Amino acid sequence: MTSAWTRLTWTTPSATIVTIAELKSHLRVDFDDDDDLMSDLVVAAQAHIEGPEGVGLALAPSAWRLSLDAFPADRVISIPLKPVTAVTGVTYLDTAGATQTLALADLRIDLDARPARITPALDKDWPETADLVGAVKVAFTAGPETPDPALKRAVLMLAAHWYANPSATAPGQVPEIPLGVAAILARKAANLIG
Repeated sequence: MTSAWTRLTWTTPSATIVTIAELKSHLRVDFDDDDDLMSDLVVAAQAHIEGPEGVGLALAPSAWRLSLDAFPADRVISIPLKPVTAVTGVTYLDTAGATQTLALADLRIDLDARPARITPALDKDWPETADLVGAVKVAFTAGPETPDPALKRAVLMLAAHWYANPSATAPGQVPEIPLGVAAILARKAANLIG
């Protein structure tokens, strides 16, 4: 069985929520020689935390696509990412294999639920689809306009940790993920469920 996480694709990645200046200030670095490295570390730290590979959160506004093989039998499409800010389109391959677009007015979209949910509107049903993988595509946007301060701190701490500990192993058993980052992510992951 395919996980819902493997069915999500970033169509427009979010901007980084930590600037190089913020990372340099955190590290007390006042030279520019490592700016490219620091930029890469911020991107990597955010990717480690964000989306399906992270804690299931979009950290900044970004566009996503959920791929399904068919409309669900229970009538509910759940979007396993938070916070979903808008559903921008639902397309499907009809039984002849042609791409069709559902009118958003024919859908009930609940962005307040965790996870966000989509069902057919009252007195509507899902259409028949071709028996093909990826026959249904849900386009949506996710991510807050203002980054969560705790998650911004987690990205900053992780990027700083990787900068200070560039090797995969180090004397003294340096943890791969700092405890502060792990604590923030555990709390945020727990909040996804309810």
